[in-house]
Amino acid sequence: MKELRLTKGSDNVVVGEFADVEKPTPKDDQVLIKVVVTGTNPKDWKYIGAGKQPRPFNSGDDIAGIVEAVGPKVLDFKPGDRVAAFHVMHDPHGSFAEYAIAPAHTTFIVPPNISFEEAATIPLVALTSAIGLYQELGLPTPWARGTDPHNPKGRNPIPIVIYGGTTSVGLTALKFARLSGLYPIITIAGGSRDIIEKDNLADVIIDYRNNPNIADEIRKALNGQELKHAFDGFAEPPTSDPIAEVLSTNGGKISGILPYGDGKLPNGHKWKMTYVGSAHKVYPPFPADDVEVDKEFAYVFSRYLTRALEQGKFKPHPHEVLKGGLGGIVEGLNRLREGKVKGSKLVARIGDTEGL
Repeated sequence: MKELRLTKGSDNVVVGEFADVEKPTPKDDQVLIKVVVTGTNPKDWKYIGAGKQPRPFNSGDDIAGIVEAVGPKVLDFKPGDRVAAFHVMHDPHGSFAEYAIAPAHTTFIVPPNISFEEAATIPLVALTSAIGLYQELGLPTPWARGTDPHNPKGRNPIPIVIYGGTTSVGLTALKFARLSGLYPIITIAGGSRDIIEKDNLADVIIDYRNNPNIADEIRKALNGQELKHAFDGFAEPPTSDPIAEVLSTNGGKISGILPYGDGKLPNGHKWKMTYVGSAHKVYPPFPADDVEVDKEFAYVFSRYLTRALEQGKFKPHPHEVLKGGLGGIVEGLNRLREGKVKGSKLVARIGDTEGL
């Protein structure tokens, strides 16, 4: 089979090459997927060569396709199933190929009302935001006993601030915050705010470009409520500093998708990094016990995703299909690197690849 392997050239420009490799065989708890569409993420170019990755490397992690085979301990899936999956980061057999491997517990059925293109936008960002909101911050899950998320009078009086509401992770976090019935949902965002407004995903949108004092705007939006939960989908200092100025010193928690400077924030708050890789295996400094719990959470959450998609409760991210299949991924990742992609996820159809 063919797979695309990436490396970095001068000035961090992404370059790629095709390789002919053996089709992998799934181990006990793995699923072999014939990839129909692959998603892309900023990490696909940022972390090329990270850790034990060789260079060049197939760094794709968002898989959408059809089950080809399953390991002997897999009970949830069978050949022919339409699925999407989150591949183990930094491991071989990623999504930039004709076939990919994923653990069964981070694989989910794609219902008939969702296309493979839509499905490919989901795995990494959905699991990242879910681990951040529910594992790191301890917020109530959408399936917990609660109240109607669409009725402001009946929603959970739990305020949350989400920075980066128009980023793919931030927007997904807003969707789950709404499904959890949190109120008020306050987001800090810049352009492309229409994607937040059209689905009514936030109660208050603070435009960081027009507000010199974001902390005061957050206080105004809280209307006297105590803020104990915040999530940063951008996480580049000083994005969370004004949030920490407002965050309660009595049990307030803030988490985000990247390491945050030295981890220290105003008012003595400490940063809790959300790392989606904890759904698969231990990555220092994350404790092994946390990883085992996150694996169990990922299994339950992945099953919930199928139901939420089927019922229309959760909608996939807007997407753009790259031209040329796997051959268009290098250009797409370089656009991501240059900050030229706004408000959509880039996906590639494997069948559009020249020579396949």
